[in-house]
Formats: sequence, structure tokens, C-alpha cells
Amino acid sequence: METTLATFENDVIAASMLTPVLVDFWAPWCGPCKTLGPMLEKLEAEGTGAWKLVKVNVDENQELAGHVQVCSIPHVVAFADGRPVNQFTGVLPEGQLRAFLDQLVPQGADAERHAHNAWATGNRQEAIDTIKAALALDPGYDDARMNLIEWLIAERRYDEAKDETSCYRPRRRRASMRATTR
Repeated sequence: METTLATFENDVIAASMLTPVLVDFWAPWCGPCKTLGPMLEKLEAEGTGAWKLVKVNVDENQELAGHVQVCSIPHVVAFADGRPVNQFTGVLPEGQLRAFLDQLVPQGADAERHAHNAWATGNRQEAIDTIKAALALDPGYDDARMNLIEWLIAERRYDEAKDETSCYRPRRRRASMRATTR
């Protein structure tokens, strides 16, 4: 997705409240940008929604690049919870890029805690989106999947809940060990 100064607030700041956003500042004439861009796109596709990639062509959006203080490209800024949280300039090897992303994306328990807080404060769609992001990282996270199913049913999104039940593989455990989220 490309963004501009006019759409940056919605495409990056607001979107990063739900899932981390990586902003890639690039230009068509930049050789290293031609290496980094496809790597980021590949990793975004592998991430299955755990984070979002937004691109800014600095030639067409000089004012926006100036606001973010981009001095050299490629320049990548990570946003989470509406604010920049990390950045790098240049092309990182894929292993370092994956490590950068691992620090950005909330892991299972953190994402689940954030989802429960969102649900408790009435931000139901944010809760559902967050728990889905946790499941994208760990599809076998049964407790998170059960929460998602319960929340989808509470929202009367029965078809989605049914789809999620096909992924759920319950383990034997005592019922008292599982907290309810209703």
C-alpha cells in the first residue's frame, strides 16, 4: 500500500493501533530500495496479517519524508500503538530483518493480554483483530482460538466462528483451569 501526507494518519497512525505498521521510505531510482522492497513484501505475505507494510515514495512525498526526518533511503520506520517504535536505514540481511520484525510483533501472551483489554473496554473489533494476529504467529495457540470463537459468537459472526472451530484441536484439561471471557 502506498501512502501520502494526506492519508498517512489513517494508513499508518490509526492502523498501527490494531497491528504494527512498517513504513518503507523509498524512491524508484534507489538501487538498495529495489532490494529491500521485495524482501519486505515477501515477509509481509509470510506474516499473514501480523504486521502491515506501507510504502512512501520520497520523490512524490518530500514533505512527509521531511516530517519523519528521512535523510537517506531506504529508510524503514516501525509504528505500533500510533507512534514510531523502531527504525533502520539501508538494507538489512533477511535474518536481521526477521529479528527486527520479531521485536515489533507482539508475541502470543502479550497479544492475548492486549486483546482481553480491548474486549473489556468495548473495543470488540480491535480485540478480534489482535487475537487473530496472535493466531497468525502461533496457529496452535488453543486458548487464544477459544477466545476468538467465543467473541465471534458474541458478535453473532457465526460463519467465522464455525471456520475457526475447524482449526481448534482441544487438549484434555480441567475446566477450572480455563478462565472465561464472557
